Amino acid sequence: MSEEQRRLAAIVFTDLVGYTALSQRDETRALQLLKEHDEIVRSNLAKHRGREVKTIGDSFLLEFESALDATLCAIQIQQELHAYNLTVEEVDRINVRIGIHEGDIVHRGTDVFGDAVNIASRVESFADSGGICITEPVFLQVRNKIPHSTVKLSGQNLKNVELPMNLYRIVLSRQDRQKNQGQVQGLKTRIAVLPFENISPDPNDNYFADGLTEELITVLSQIKGLRVIAKTSTNRFKGTDTGVFQIGSELRVGSVIEGSVRKSANKIRVTIQLIDVVSEEHVWVNQYDRALGDIFLIQSDIAKNVADGLRVTLAPSEERRVERMETQNAKAHVAYLKGRTLLRDRTEKAIRGAQEQFELAIEQDPDYARAYAGIADVWALLGEYRFAPLSECREKTKVFLRRALDLDPDLPEASASLAASYMDDYRFAEAAEEYKHAITLNPSNATAHLWYSDCLRDQGKFEEARFEILLAEELDPLSPVISYVASDMYLSQGNDQEVLKRVQRIREIDPESPFAIRALADYYLVKSDYAQALNCYRKLKQLSPSDRGENIDSYLGYIYAVTHKREEAMEILNKLQSSLSNDFSISPMDIAWVYVGLGDLDGCFKWLEKALDERAQNIFGFIRYFPLASLEKIRTDPRFDDLLRKANLPLEPKTHGLSG
Repeated sequence: MSEEQRRLAAIVFTDLVGYTALSQRDETRALQLLKEHDEIVRSNLAKHRGREVKTIGDSFLLEFESALDATLCAIQIQQELHAYNLTVEEVDRINVRIGIHEGDIVHRGTDVFGDAVNIASRVESFADSGGICITEPVFLQVRNKIPHSTVKLSGQNLKNVELPMNLYRIVLSRQDRQKNQGQVQGLKTRIAVLPFENISPDPNDNYFADGLTEELITVLSQIKGLRVIAKTSTNRFKGTDTGVFQIGSELRVGSVIEGSVRKSANKIRVTIQLIDVVSEEHVWVNQYDRALGDIFLIQSDIAKNVADGLRVTLAPSEERRVERMETQNAKAHVAYLKGRTLLRDRTEKAIRGAQEQFELAIEQDPDYARAYAGIADVWALLGEYRFAPLSECREKTKVFLRRALDLDPDLPEASASLAASYMDDYRFAEAAEEYKHAITLNPSNATAHLWYSDCLRDQGKFEEARFEILLAEELDPLSPVISYVASDMYLSQGNDQEVLKRVQRIREIDPESPFAIRALADYYLVKSDYAQALNCYRKLKQLSPSDRGENIDSYLGYIYAVTHKREEAMEILNKLQSSLSNDFSISPMDIAWVYVGLGDLDGCFKWLEKALDERAQNIFGFIRYFPLASLEKIRTDPRFDDLLRKANLPLEPKTHGLSG
């Protein structure tokens, strides 16, 4: 081996619990137990291709080429120690904590150094006596490959480690499992509907299984006695064999619904089961063999049986809602399900494809309210992502929303979209009332809580806004978008720990997600670490060259301006101004933002006025809450009060941030 080598490895730290105290009481017995402990650890190293780096008192530092080998070795060590402890008196039992991390290490002679070593040593302290704690990189390598379930711990701050780190505890025994049951006890009425499995002869019928999952979530969400996790979060478990108990622990639910769908011509078979997370026993199981047109009857029956199984009493209004027949035309409903599936992909092609399906649904049934709500969402997204002129999109959104609500005044998704359209018109008070109505109709609608949070923040109601975003997180805990918005909320509060915790959460949900980069970019911007912020925005630009919906160039221009690179800032400013008339993706707010960086208040207010005229989204909430000194100059300028009046917003509070 050369003098110094760098490579990826799994590092294991073990610690003998209570050894120091035992040594002080009875050194001879302590040494005997240490010898037993050392023999058990070393006997398992060779079996799992591990290497003993060194001992540190009563602790081992071990190295493995594979995270799986390291984890299997740790499990075997704990099992042998458990067997040993059954044969001796309690005072002679050997209890060990083990921590495992995978990362880059440096070899110097026979020793190893680096962050991975430091992290593994910190992780060990989070393991229970007789337990094993692993980090996220290890978990991703061993999930579904070890004969034990894992339980995710909350984001932890490790000493001398910058970001909070997601840790997992391996559940080794019945006693360990009982400890973790406390996490989900009392949560039976919090439900996760897992993505239905498509077992149709035609694999292209996946859309039907996806659509039925989403429909069932919508139906159950309208029952006030239940809290139903959004599909964004449950979709993470699609195609995996993750255990029910682990799913319950990650989503903090007490009940899980699993199902499968088989569609053949005009017949469907739906198999469904409601499972208690703690016992992993079935609460209710059923199979439906029906005609395709009976899908609403199936959904209604499932909802009633779930409520009955969880002892939730349906109010008469709730019973009417779950029994409601949206359409009696099977072709219309199938087209609607296809449209909703397509709409989850935010590309222009997918959005236009969804539009075609919703129009087909309306052609089949002109009174299908939800299909009109679907088209309204199409136009809202075309405007939000600047695939079409914003004013045209907003007008068409309103037309289709009005039609949907004329047909069904209590359609939850249309009510939430109507509230959003009120915000576009700066009718914030009406928007707030409509959001309340939408949430009353569907208390588990995470998106409605998210949008309502935006509405409250724009009005300067920061505490209420924070409450709503936390509700959204609770209902959709694995949504990168919601975690990003929450991170910005905490950024405005000055709570760095919560910001970084959400960055780590987004990375866990989707390591490639641009929302983690965006959250870090905002964080560095507030900290005036412009070099790091610039790197983040450049990464975002690479990930999304078309930059639809939000112009990254404006942030680059701002950073160039505040770092005295005026020539580069002016180049971006001129580009934005010259492209404004023919590029739907550019907003007057983008141009105003560069003027903020240049310190040109007159130029900034000129373009803020234009943004006001265009009904640009989220300009006042952003200026009010984002904690930048450059924005403080805008907030305290009398012209800002004039803009607030024109936008029907209260003048107070002028300062950014949240208390508490």
